[in-house]
Amino acid sequence: MRVVILGAGGVGSVIAGYLTRAGDEAIMIARPGHAAAVQEHGLQLRGFDHFNVRVPALADASSLRDADMLIIAVKTKDMDRALAGVAHLKVGGVASIQNGVVKNEQLARVFGWDTVVGSTTMIGATLVRDGEVEYTLDGVTFFGELDKRPSSRVAQIVEAFVRSGLKAAAADDIVSVEWTKQAFQNPFAPLSAITRLPVHKVWSSPQLATLAVHMFREVAAVATAHGVALSEHPAWSLFNMRLMRDAPFEEAVRKLVEVGQQVTASGRTHIIPSMLQDVLAGKQTEIEETVGYVFHEGQRLGIPVPYTEVVYRTVKTIEENYPARVS
Repeated sequence: MRVVILGAGGVGSVIAGYLTRAGDEAIMIARPGHAAAVQEHGLQLRGFDHFNVRVPALADASSLRDADMLIIAVKTKDMDRALAGVAHLKVGGVASIQNGVVKNEQLARVFGWDTVVGSTTMIGATLVRDGEVEYTLDGVTFFGELDKRPSSRVAQIVEAFVRSGLKAAAADDIVSVEWTKQAFQNPFAPLSAITRLPVHKVWSSPQLATLAVHMFREVAAVATAHGVALSEHPAWSLFNMRLMRDAPFEEAVRKLVEVGQQVTASGRTHIIPSMLQDVLAGKQTEIEETVGYVFHEGQRLGIPVPYTEVVYRTVKTIEENYPARVS
């Protein structure tokens, strides 16, 4: 299977490395420095697995003509600009694995709705330096047709992932899964960015867990207004979505703290959300396209989202004042 990965930083590099090692044709489109390092020395992966693999890596897609599947791994805020560089490709399908629920509309404007495959991933990875990536979370990547029908292209990309050693699943209702990832990400990424704490610390703090459950339920309310029920796929087993949404509030908070304690005890203490990575680097985050979307939709629909609003405005203020930060 010929797979082109646009925006192969941390997560995209993990996918490219695993697919290549398994014998599929994966091509990375990455920043010039990262692409050059991979071309010269191979892609070095560490973390859940340690190996070096030669992956075709390019700084732009101008020399490419087609792909069975185009996977978009650039952040949602960079999508429109990045898609201009691959709009000429003839592709069997295009899927964005990144955060948010507006990305499919962005893809459809360039490739048409018939070409868009829904997707989201729970893979975690960090670009340590050009050519070297740390694989920090071996989560599931979901693919599915937006109209809920089974398809050969979804089956093929899921099979390629699983064959390579990556976790993947075909989702009967991919829109529900994408909204569930939004509900999952909506509190944890910005709270991590604000506090500069890794995710397990956010989960295990009763104070932050309280905020997180409030924010989770605000996303669920906005999703319901869109006619979407959050997914209860077994891959979300770490978090009981029904409990997070419907249980007595204190019970949901207590369960989230327990999850944080379990993750800490298991040694998975190095999960750093990309939003925190961006804040630490003084970069623009995805706050507008993710948490901001929930806030603005809540306003439009008349749904109160006060906790989401406070967190959204806080991260926006951090972004706007990088030069003025006290070190």
